[in-house]
Amino acid sequence: MSAASFLVVDDHRELAESMCELLADIEPGAECAFAADGAAAEQLMANRSFDVAFVDLHLPDARGTDVVTRLRAMSPFVQVVIVTGDGTLESAINAVRTSAFAYVLKPVRTEDLVDTARRALVQARGHREHEHLRRELENSERRHREVVEAMPIFVLALDRLGNIVLWNRRLEEVTGYLRQEMLGNPGAHIVGEGGSDRVLPLKAGGHRLVRWQRTSVPEGYLGNVTYATGIDVTDEREMLRRTVRAERLAAVGTLAAGLAHEVRNPLNSAQLQLDLLERRLSRGVVSVDGVLSVGRIVREEIRRLDQLVSDFLAFAQPRPLALQRVVANEILTSVVGLIAPEIQSLGIELRTEMDSEAGTIHVDAQRFRQVFLNLFRNAIEAMNQQGVLTLRTHGPDTEGNVRIDVEDTGPGFAEDQPIFDAFYTTKEGGTGLGLAIVHRIVADHGGTIQVASRPGMTRFTILLPQDPTHA
Repeated sequence: MSAASFLVVDDHRELAESMCELLADIEPGAECAFAADGAAAEQLMANRSFDVAFVDLHLPDARGTDVVTRLRAMSPFVQVVIVTGDGTLESAINAVRTSAFAYVLKPVRTEDLVDTARRALVQARGHREHEHLRRELENSERRHREVVEAMPIFVLALDRLGNIVLWNRRLEEVTGYLRQEMLGNPGAHIVGEGGSDRVLPLKAGGHRLVRWQRTSVPEGYLGNVTYATGIDVTDEREMLRRTVRAERLAAVGTLAAGLAHEVRNPLNSAQLQLDLLERRLSRGVVSVDGVLSVGRIVREEIRRLDQLVSDFLAFAQPRPLALQRVVANEILTSVVGLIAPEIQSLGIELRTEMDSEAGTIHVDAQRFRQVFLNLFRNAIEAMNQQGVLTLRTHGPDTEGNVRIDVEDTGPGFAEDQPIFDAFYTTKEGGTGLGLAIVHRIVADHGGTIQVASRPGMTRFTILLPQDPTHA
């Protein structure tokens, strides 16, 4: 806060100097200047600002009221105190008309002078502070407005009724709609609830896709305003669409190559057997047992082809899920019941560790059973008729996921192997689709499957949400 500054305008020099001496003692650093007439006062006011001016009502070159008016025009925040020896109603009215802060009577009493000066000083500083804050606010608003206009994103604001109160330059440039056309119009439908892609119509026809984010400013001097910022995602969506299409074409190519490779093996085997049979028949050295042997081999290869096609269709064309709420432990127990005789006949020990808190899950029962039958059979083949197979359930974690483990004591494998990729297999005669189908089914249920493996232990861990997102 700057030091106080006073101006005394009076043609009585000794009185003016005495008043200045008193005023300079009001606070440390206070300053006071005096002028003998209106012209001198105006010249002083033109070169510096004053907080409070004491103006004599009768000056040699002008009326005090006229001087007051001109001083206020030069410095709107100066507080003027009229000094007069005429304590009439007319002088009071004249003081009010000139917007004077107050008037004091001559002879001026020290207490009245100091008290009036202090009150006028508070008033002057209050007005200056108010003006300073107003300018700061204007500057702040201008800076924010310039930022909003310069931002390469869409910015709009809605009032509490959902009408547009802000439409930035970027919106004008892209849509072709000027802000004068948009201000006051309904705009809630443009941004929706935020967080999703919305259609932004263009004046020339067509549209852009915009992802909006909303935020509300609570009640205040701006009122209840909702701001929305938007990013044009039209090109991004188009590029994503092209990328997905390219990935799908690449995946189709990979699947086709894998399927062709797997189909050729049994076809080639069957073809060789038929060629061999034809040669034997042409030489007349064929027997009934030989024909039957070739028939069995060809039939087995045809069965392999049929299984391959069935697995491929299950992987490539998954059916919609028929979800139902089931008790996790009960449906897993039913799967164990299906495969337990086979496991026991091979001499493998089967263990189940069911958590009573596992609760219920939403699954397609048939496809859920397929997942665990595939995992069980993989474990059986990996252990080669010896070892322990364990099925374990765990109650929901903090995110509401039920955990199911299928663990075996087989030889294990390197964890960097792409075991969930279609047509990847380490088993002779395998299609390489079993685990790919398992992964697809688990993903369709909104779950995840992970594997940990080392010699003597392989564990598949499935996490299934109790309330799946893909219901």
